[in-house]
Amino acid sequence: MSKDKERHDGPDDFAGISRGGAAFLMTVVALAHPWQTLKELRPMVRGLGRQALKLPLVPFALVAAILWSRRKDRGLTFEDYLHGFGEENDHP
Repeated sequence: MSKDKERHDGPDDFAGISRGGAAFLMTVVALAHPWQTLKELRPMVRGLGRQALKLPLVPFALVAAILWSRRKDRGLTFEDYLHGFGEENDHP
């Protein structure tokens, strides 16, 4: 095997660029063209959502997340701390 071939077989090699370099390059391109990026990502996200909804426990997880977010006894929020409501005071 030639030395040139060995150089490109590294596990973190992406067309001669490291994975970090490739991620940086993709980030720069995505930020340079945000609307094109969103246009390209929309079908992929839609497909992932369809696959996730086919899993049997996803509807139950969504219902659990909604019910958990509506609980009355979640505790104090950041705004409560800002306004000075502590453990010794009643909740607003």
